[in-house]
Amino acid sequence: MYLNHRWTRGLLGACLLVIFLCVASMPGYAQVSAPKGTMLQISTVTGLERGLFYPVTTVGWMKQNGNIGLGAFEGMDGELLILDGKAYNAMYSGEVVAVEDNSPIVYGAVAQLSADRTESLQNIASYEQLQKSLEQLLPNKNIFYVFKVQAAFNYLKVRSTPKQKLPYTGLADVVKNQSIFEFKDIKGTLIGFRCPAYIQGVYAPGFHLHFISDDRQKGGHVLEANVAELTAQIGYLTQMYLVLPDNEATRKMDMSAK
Repeated sequence: MYLNHRWTRGLLGACLLVIFLCVASMPGYAQVSAPKGTMLQISTVTGLERGLFYPVTTVGWMKQNGNIGLGAFEGMDGELLILDGKAYNAMYSGEVVAVEDNSPIVYGAVAQLSADRTESLQNIASYEQLQKSLEQLLPNKNIFYVFKVQAAFNYLKVRSTPKQKLPYTGLADVVKNQSIFEFKDIKGTLIGFRCPAYIQGVYAPGFHLHFISDDRQKGGHVLEANVAELTAQIGYLTQMYLVLPDNEATRKMDMSAK
């Protein structure tokens, strides 16, 4: 059930992905025991855009299959971080809390990070520059990457989202009411993924990074950054395993192209 992407110049576009549907009900997905180099994806970004905020799997399932991960909880209630096998919710209130294995997940990605490359960088003035600097370290722009970035920040801006009420509408409405948190002179870790452009619809193209402070008291989805220094561990991911939602609520949704 793995998609082994041996990208070549002639293989572009949607034909690159063959998506396998895992037909099971939460939390009955089997442990994948994914090999090094595999990204496990739960649901799709298109699903979030359409308001697919119903449980797909659990934090425990994600932790069984990787040590670095991020995502969203049921109803978009905060921001999920999995760091070194421990799971946290960077909540809308600004509080960061450890979460139980049975916590339901609607969207996310997880991988087993075994660093293929480790690099140190300094004096990065913005989040845009940070992304460009990390991208310059990547040997192939057409595969996935997982990151663990330990850093000292001069400035950091993150967000978290509030739990939504039924009926769910979509991601655009969620971010209208997001909480914004700004920090100065803070140390912590960025975790996340970088995906190629042609994956759009399944995962957001480009970088998706979440932050958690060294004291595990602050965190969120990264919006802006000024970095004094960092050390980045990078894992190369050439395979994907995709779990699609299959429950009563999602069966009734129209997910056709709009």
